[in-house]
Amino acid sequence: MKDFGNLMKQAQKMKAELERLQGEAAAKRVEGTAGGGMVTVTADGRGEVVAVRIDPEVAAAGDLEMLQDLVVAATNEALRKARELMNAEMAKLAGGMGIPGLF
Repeated sequence: MKDFGNLMKQAQKMKAELERLQGEAAAKRVEGTAGGGMVTVTADGRGEVVAVRIDPEVAAAGDLEMLQDLVVAATNEALRKARELMNAEMAKLAGGMGIPGLF
């Protein structure tokens, strides 16, 4: 029973650490760009888009289809970077625990 108690303490500690890392990651920002910087999308570590910046020249050009494609490309890049950030944070938590398929 003593081992079970230690296991529960370890699980609680890991949960608290996971919550701390998720909070830190949420505060971090990553950017995805497209069209040579004509469109920039900023996401947080949770993978939520927090800002979109579009160069006024792109909007003025009137090519709506191109603008939409640039927004999609920049968003996908930002979200990919956000996933990478969270995976890196989670790998810190796993810290060489050697759990197959975790990270």
